[in-house]
Amino acid sequence: MMNAKREPGFTAAMLLLAVVFIVFFTGIGMLNYPVEFILIVITIVSGFFARYYGAGWQEIMQTFIGKIKDAVPAMLILLTIGMLIGCWMVSGTIPLMVFYGLEIINPAYLYLTAFLVTVCISTFTGTSWGSAGTIGVALVAVAAAMNVSLPVTAGAVISGAYFGDKLSPLSDTTNMAALAAGAELYQSIRHMMYTSAPAFLFACLGFWIAGSDLQATEALQLDTIPVMKNALDQLFWLNPLLMVPALLVFVGAIRKWDTVIVLVASSFMALGLAAFAQPFALADLVKAAINGFHASMIPDFSSVPMNEATSKNINTLLNRGGMYSMVSPIVVMLCAFLFASALEVSGGLNVILQRLVKKLTSVTSTVLATMLTSSLLVACTGNAVISFFLVKNMYDPCFKTKKLHMVNMSRAMESGATLLEGLFPWTISGMFMAKTLGVATLEYAPWVLFNLSCFVMAVLYAVLARWSAFGTRYETENERGITS
Repeated sequence: MMNAKREPGFTAAMLLLAVVFIVFFTGIGMLNYPVEFILIVITIVSGFFARYYGAGWQEIMQTFIGKIKDAVPAMLILLTIGMLIGCWMVSGTIPLMVFYGLEIINPAYLYLTAFLVTVCISTFTGTSWGSAGTIGVALVAVAAAMNVSLPVTAGAVISGAYFGDKLSPLSDTTNMAALAAGAELYQSIRHMMYTSAPAFLFACLGFWIAGSDLQATEALQLDTIPVMKNALDQLFWLNPLLMVPALLVFVGAIRKWDTVIVLVASSFMALGLAAFAQPFALADLVKAAINGFHASMIPDFSSVPMNEATSKNINTLLNRGGMYSMVSPIVVMLCAFLFASALEVSGGLNVILQRLVKKLTSVTSTVLATMLTSSLLVACTGNAVISFFLVKNMYDPCFKTKKLHMVNMSRAMESGATLLEGLFPWTISGMFMAKTLGVATLEYAPWVLFNLSCFVMAVLYAVLARWSAFGTRYETENERGITS
């Protein structure tokens, strides 16, 4: 007979969290074991902990099922992005983007260009996934063709993608962070400019400096670019008409049409163009959508004159996409949700956070705790939006007691959760970015300069709040009257 459920003590909860982080750090950081295996191990640890304090397996499963129901839209987007990439590849849409990119982008400014282009796309569309999964794939492919660093390029793409995800009024996380904190949307966006504007300038400078190292090898790279362009031109029928599927996604994002429907429509439009314009069998079009595109599908691939290095780059560029390419991220997502369910049911994390809240005696400690808790929750749950509402419930009394305006909370949650979500290998966003761009999370993480700079700037403003109100907003008497 199962014991009655009881709350774990603080020491026991800290021990559980310490074991979880030791297993994470050792298994993923040092031994490089698969993320799925490590998540299963810490799920077992958390499950036994929960069982010891009276929680049952059925309770964990019910929590798990609830999380899966909330994550179904994200899973569908993952699958349709995989199909989209395969279809855009077989239609020639991505090869055309790469061809244009090779024609107009100077290798010395590729990193900075990748950042600025995705800043524009993500701001107009409000989606980091859509920006990285479309123009981001093409930019990384251009980097591969130019034989420059893929981790730096991926970091630039992800930095630009999260700029819009953090600041665009069309972004779901921007809206949800403001909603959860109880702040007006545009006030929240304006307050985030305190951290975003300096971080944007730092990222521009960082990517420009990183690209300046390419000046020495630019002449060598420019010799290989015509060969790559000629190969693409012979392998595909390249025409501006092939940009129509990408235009559909862009318009759909701006008009806020359903994401999955837009991605599927763009995929089938691309397949129609491929059937009309490209030299592929119908069976190959279906394979590209489901299993991904492969250079071997091209009938005259071996007859196109290219050296060994160009052939390798072409294969790296073309062999990608398909719905099955997203199965691995979904498996990781399921494992992450199972772990999050066991940890939530155990009550250990809640005990620690409740104790932490009681220690917050200053504005600095309150804002820093909000940021760090947001980061901890997104690392444990894999979902930024879930962390928003948990953080709001925990820290709302602290903000009201200190007369802090709720835009401070929304900025802290965005800095700690949204911007760092893609830097953990086991989160949905981390797996999506790694799989879509073809660069491991821990490889691109040091180069996500905008996200990291925003976090540092948010910490700096929290510390400066002891001496200066600059960057920290307090409620006025009128605002306190409205919210009370």
